[in-house]
Amino acid sequence: MAKATELKTIRALAIAFCAALLFSGAAKWPALPNSGFLTGRGAAPEDVDNGTAIFATGQDERSYGKPLDIKIPQYAYFRQEDKYVIILQAEKYDGKSIIGAETFDGEKVVGLLDEFDLLGDHGR
Repeated sequence: MAKATELKTIRALAIAFCAALLFSGAAKWPALPNSGFLTGRGAAPEDVDNGTAIFATGQDERSYGKPLDIKIPQYAYFRQEDKYVIILQAEKYDGKSIIGAETFDGEKVVGLLDEFDLLGDHGR
């Protein structure tokens, strides 16, 4: 049990260290966007088509997800792909908290909230 706790602590420290280096200017972070993200409501299919959402959960308003109460846009670390991303969308759907994000090189990714370490907007 202690080993699992130690590994989590080491991982958290490593992420914090990398974020500190990146936010300090040692590496180049892209600016957070002023548009091209979705807040305050669930995404519709046309939001995906026009580039303001990464995913849509349904085809009509009754089946759209509900917005999560997190800051958008913001930086995050996506552990699933070992990449830093910018969160552009966050919704609760069918009991799951789903994040839509974009890597610094433009790749769109989708994952569950617990797969991301939220880093805020410190890079601004």
